[in-house]
Amino acid sequence: MVEKSDFQPQNLREKFRLGVIWIVQYWKELFNFRFDKYMIIQVIPGVYGLALVAIGFGLLYLCFEAFFQSTWRGIFYLFFAAPLTFLVLASVLRALLEFYMVVFRISEHVDELVGIRDTVDRLSGISDSVDEMAALTRRIPFWKALTGTQRSRARVPDAARRRKDEDS
Repeated sequence: MVEKSDFQPQNLREKFRLGVIWIVQYWKELFNFRFDKYMIIQVIPGVYGLALVAIGFGLLYLCFEAFFQSTWRGIFYLFFAAPLTFLVLASVLRALLEFYMVVFRISEHVDELVGIRDTVDRLSGISDSVDEMAALTRRIPFWKALTGTQRSRARVPDAARRRKDEDS
């Protein structure tokens, strides 16, 4: 919904300024030969709009041409063929552009996961030292007394413990 405050001179100047900044950034990234950013994500809305306008003008031209051949053919194109063709082409275009967006977002997430994997690789060495420490503390004779583990408890074999867990 358009509000009255959107047409205030201050808001219009701000929107114009942001538009100019976006255009400058677009041209700057267009001629960036390092390819370190995905520009397509920023461009897709504009491409979609331009493609819809081009489809619309192309179909209007076909309707105009159809009227030169026959009035009935022109009416058919204008009221049936052109709207149906526009709907199909716009739907296919939208699906294609959404597919591109998904592929680029997956690519960005994979880049993030690579960074996380490096951290996980560095932390994986900690688990080995924790396992070594746990094995060492099991050998200390007074450790059970300090942790409160009682010797009087009956030791249940692992196989029996697994069957008991599966039954419940």
